[in-house]
Amino acid sequence: FLLTELLSSLCWLLESFMTSLEKDAEERARRRKENEALANALKEKGNDAFSKGDYALAIKKYTEGLKKQKDMQVLYTNRAQAYLKLQNYEKAISDCDWALRCDEKCIKALFHMGKAYLAQKQYPKSRECYLKILEIDPQTQKLYCMNEVDLEEKRQYEEERALRELESGKREAVSVSELLQKLCRPDENAFYYAGGIQLLTEAIFGRSSTPRVKEI
Repeated sequence: FLLTELLSSLCWLLESFMTSLEKDAEERARRRKENEALANALKEKGNDAFSKGDYALAIKKYTEGLKKQKDMQVLYTNRAQAYLKLQNYEKAISDCDWALRCDEKCIKALFHMGKAYLAQKQYPKSRECYLKILEIDPQTQKLYCMNEVDLEEKRQYEEERALRELESGKREAVSVSELLQKLCRPDENAFYYAGGIQLLTEAIFGRSSTPRVKEI
């Protein structure tokens, strides 16, 4: 008899415990669904602000949405895009990183991260992001992004090379004929020719009343 009562009590306790777990799970599911709805509503408000060019307000709404549902990937990528518009590249990269924690194959996060690194002139990191996109989706049409990285990196290199060369020529006080020869080079960038014209003007007229042109 005592054993029967004991078993009955244990069964009742187990049943009560399972019922409590079910209710708790249902309550958590209800709250999550409610928070998801609120987060989506805030996302739409953020999207509306973004479309109107109010990026600060968009960021505020996306942030409020993340307080309701912190693992909502789209809120991170949308906020990253708004940060890009405000040239806040570090925060954009951070949001993309969080989005990738939610989904390591999030193409949108990799795309925005690549843009942020490109703006910071971190070309290898930018290129790495776009290569990952191609690994995830070989059919993607993001190849133009790779070209953008290559062109920007080349532009910066040529600009720095041209400035170095022109500064070197300036230090050597080259003659007008030498400057003219350099300016006749084809396919240089605009910075090269602009700097060369400035040096040529200085070589002909000088910065003071005393000419500094070498005899040709």
